[in-house]
Amino acid sequence: MSGFDLDHAGILVHDLDLASAKFRRLGFKLTPRGYHTLPATAGGDRPRVGTGNNCAMLRRGYVELIGITDPHYEGRMRADLELHEGLHLVAFGTSDATAAAAQVRAAGFTVEGPRVIERPIEKELARFEIVDFPADTLPGSHLFAIRHATPDLLWKPDLIIHPNGAERLEAVVIAAANPADMAGRLRRLLALAPSQDALSLVAGRLKIVDNAWIAAHVPGQSPGLPYIAGLTLGVRDLRATADWLTTAGVSFDRIQGGLRVAPADACGAFIEFVA
Repeated sequence: MSGFDLDHAGILVHDLDLASAKFRRLGFKLTPRGYHTLPATAGGDRPRVGTGNNCAMLRRGYVELIGITDPHYEGRMRADLELHEGLHLVAFGTSDATAAAAQVRAAGFTVEGPRVIERPIEKELARFEIVDFPADTLPGSHLFAIRHATPDLLWKPDLIIHPNGAERLEAVVIAAANPADMAGRLRRLLALAPSQDALSLVAGRLKIVDNAWIAAHVPGQSPGLPYIAGLTLGVRDLRATADWLTTAGVSFDRIQGGLRVAPADACGAFIEFVA
């Protein structure tokens, strides 16, 4: 099979309405509220999983705001949200979910699946094949492979143009006490070649940093290690992005080649915008 790409990252939030408002202020155009469902039962019903989302679809990849929409939901996201609001999901794109599962097993990891999740979009049904990676890969987070069976339902032309100019999901930043150990485990899981650089995928990359990097670059109190700390998004015009944020009253720090918005303004995750 071909290698994985960086498909999307999910920010788990307490209040989807509040989170959506924050992201619109950041200059993202969001999809209408969606609700995850299981495949139809024999009676034709599509049971809801208990989670919903709004997404910022990009030309490459997307950012998902995901929350619990059913008070009776008892899945893993409830425990994750009790740890902290912020990034808890990273999805790695694949063209063949069955082959991806076999590849991960061959690397010595135990995985099931793939399993199927569906989400109604307007009058159609988006379908996803998911391979859940071992829960101990990154405690408190959910890493998985995903195959989009209906990509045209998600990447619609009117949804990928954002006022802030965001176009690409470039990187996910993971904070770990031992970055080398975390990087080694992820390389083996994703079948990546050894490298001293960021973990490069077919598209996008993973960056592993330590607590000292977080303390030096990200203001405020951080969750316990390890955790998914932030995102890097490629934009069309960095000056236009800065102008949008300034007009919206969103503070940011200048960084080499871009700017960074603090977790307090982005639902618990820092966001870097780069040219």
